[in-house]
Amino acid sequence: MFWCIYLLSITIFSFLLGTLATKKTKRIIVFSSLVILLTPAQIEVGLNNYAPALFTFLFNSLLEQDYSLRVLRPVFLTLPISFLFLTLFFLFRKKFF
Repeated sequence: MFWCIYLLSITIFSFLLGTLATKKTKRIIVFSSLVILLTPAQIEVGLNNYAPALFTFLFNSLLEQDYSLRVLRPVFLTLPISFLFLTLFFLFRKKFF
């Protein structure tokens, strides 16, 4: 239930953030904000509980004072891969449509 509400609110937030951008950069801003905010990370190493990576990092660093970048590893992996897929999508769309 939490993930459904979170997914809906982040999608709305990303599209509202995209309305502030120009037409050229709107897709990139919406896409990158969705990727950054929706990437899950494990809360603890041995458990299968997942939470959004950015908020887990902020919680660990601000409240628990655990300055580990372990929870941001999924973001560091998914952001370049997602931009690669986005670039390939635009190239494919420009070439064939």
